[in-house]
Amino acid sequence: MSVCGGINMGSTYDCSTPIVGGNNQNLILIDQEIFNRATIVYDGSTDNLITGITLTQIGDVGYKYEGIRKSLNPQSAFVPSDVSNGYDHQVDFLIFDVSQLQKNNIEKMAFGRQVAILENTNALGNGDSVFEVFGTGLGLEVQAGAMRITGDTDTNGAYTISLKTSDLGGKEQHLPNSLWSTDYATTKTLVDALLVPVV
Repeated sequence: MSVCGGINMGSTYDCSTPIVGGNNQNLILIDQEIFNRATIVYDGSTDNLITGITLTQIGDVGYKYEGIRKSLNPQSAFVPSDVSNGYDHQVDFLIFDVSQLQKNNIEKMAFGRQVAILENTNALGNGDSVFEVFGTGLGLEVQAGAMRITGDTDTNGAYTISLKTSDLGGKEQHLPNSLWSTDYATTKTLVDALLVPVV
């Protein structure tokens, strides 16, 4: 058995409410600095399950990036090293606003780190993982690469942003956190509240 313990449960396939791939195409980003000073409540019995996020400082707010079809693609990856295990969190998405104000915003994004919240497709089959939070430990950084190809018919010339755990530092200690409080409606209200600036 590993020094950190062995597995403690198996898995069944639920024929009546199976897991369904895909996610809602709306993404919420919160500056890591804002997330780090927020009040984060964790479940008392399930490790790493977030049950509450409350922004605390006047003006703190999250921002929604609306997408369509498959414009938002989150993923996570196992990244072992010689002496530890870690995980990369990654969120690739398109920004369909090419205004100068948005360009300025993207440049600011590239200087900081973000925490991302997204909603998976199937509210029943995904259980307490309907909403997931990426980058809670280290934040997500904009990755190097082409951001906009104006003649690209796949993106219609939108900005392509890839946010990921940095390759220059440590890795996230866990897979993306689930965010769940009581039921879907309560959790959705909690998430939507992050889009209202603290007053």
